[in-house]
Amino acid sequence: MLRTITVSLSDTLYEKLKRASELSHQPAESIIIQSLTHSLPPLLEDIPEQYQPDVYPLLQMGDVELQREADRTFPADHWTEYKALLDKKKTTSLTAEEQTRLDILRCEADVLTFRRGYAAVLLKR
Repeated sequence: MLRTITVSLSDTLYEKLKRASELSHQPAESIIIQSLTHSLPPLLEDIPEQYQPDVYPLLQMGDVELQREADRTFPADHWTEYKALLDKKKTTSLTAEEQTRLDILRCEADVLTFRRGYAAVLLKR
């Protein structure tokens, strides 16, 4: 279903839209739809439920904080431990403690990945 909305544009923005439409040989409506499609952040519902509480606070952050989140990296010692556990799992069984630790590290890595990605999307917007 299509919906119609009315938006007021400044003369400058309207002229920019009109010029983009002429240069791309596309209707202004198509340019607007493409722009909205690329600039709206993904909904939190698109993120797996278990990670939503970790990502939600990003919506309240300013650009400096979001950039800090986008630049975060997995701690080197965690990465070394994670890789060692994965390598060990390929050749032998992990102990219960090792499997638990691997699961924790995997969750930390997933949270970091979702936060970094969502921060980058919010910054682009």
